[in-house]
Amino acid sequence: MVCYSGQTASYATSILRLLGHSNVYCLKFGMCSWHQDFAGSWPSNISNTYATQLTTDVTEKNATGSLPKFTTSSTDGEGILDERVDLVLTEWGDATTTASAVFANPDDYYIVNYWSEAHYNLGHIPGAIQYTPKASMSLEADLQTLPTDKTIVVYCYTGQTSAHLTAYLRILGYDAKSLLFGINGMAYDWAVNNEMTHWDDAYIMGYDYVTE
Repeated sequence: MVCYSGQTASYATSILRLLGHSNVYCLKFGMCSWHQDFAGSWPSNISNTYATQLTTDVTEKNATGSLPKFTTSSTDGEGILDERVDLVLTEWGDATTTASAVFANPDDYYIVNYWSEAHYNLGHIPGAIQYTPKASMSLEADLQTLPTDKTIVVYCYTGQTSAHLTAYLRILGYDAKSLLFGINGMAYDWAVNNEMTHWDDAYIMGYDYVTE
């Protein structure tokens, strides 16, 4: 799956994998990494605006609660999933937010930091709660600590992993949003200095492309 920055494609990839298409992959950094002619969206969206507002204060997860509820006309698992997919595929515009929106009103959101604990401890958005990639967000691990009555903002390093997770959470009925461009869009130099995944012009490969 390919888009401009990799974030929309990550959202779609997550949905296709939930439908059972295990051979679907997303191009890291999207067409920005393919050729210079398409590279604009990444360099123009990296920022250091909020680097000084990161904190090392730890916020604990919610206590285990209930799962979301939603209405459906289907009575079997496959039909319910198909209905949810049809809805969530149309919601990408509503499924994203920006660093400026989150920092302006952080109390409006349950902020999920989707990094390792080691990286979380280096600094994060104030009020963010750490969830470990590939080890959380299941019924057995932390899913039910997410609120069903508050918007959830998920952020990662680049916005691609958070888009993938956001699609999954929206399928389940959570009001989840992916923070566009992740830490790269709010504290780029800090992320580079801490050896986190970050955009670099060296990722632009200069591959051929067609216009037909």
